[in-house]
Amino acid sequence: MYKRFKLIPSVNYLIKAPAYIFILVFFFPSVLLGTITTFLPEPDLTGSVTTDSVVLNLLIAVIVVPLIETLLFQSLIIEIICRIIKRPRKNICIAVMVSALAFALNHTYSLGYIIMTFFWGIIFAIAYYLGRYRKESAIILVFLIHSFYNLSSSLYNLIF
Repeated sequence: MYKRFKLIPSVNYLIKAPAYIFILVFFFPSVLLGTITTFLPEPDLTGSVTTDSVVLNLLIAVIVVPLIETLLFQSLIIEIICRIIKRPRKNICIAVMVSALAFALNHTYSLGYIIMTFFWGIIFAIAYYLGRYRKESAIILVFLIHSFYNLSSSLYNLIF
């Protein structure tokens, strides 16, 4: 199934690599982008789901939100585009960009945050697209990458 990427050794490696390496390869760029957001003004989180319980906020940020966003913005969008456009070289570009744009437009706290989440959306969409060619579920892989990022971000916000 992954033979169409035969000419790109790094993509073949990611498809065949153990799951933890696949997750780390996409997690680290997310963290690098996250460090940039520390220099941006605090976004206005009006309308976001928060509670008075730190544990409940962590559960929402680490489990509920990544699962829903992975299903909506990576799985649903990418699968629909890949079914409509059959040519892999065309559908990867369109699927990644549409997925990233939808992901970014769901995070409209500030213009800087929209731009940053667009790049996170690209990372998650590429991870999902490549994860489709692995034996593990692409949904689970992207959910874990997103969850680990949200966990690290939440812990950073609690500590600092």
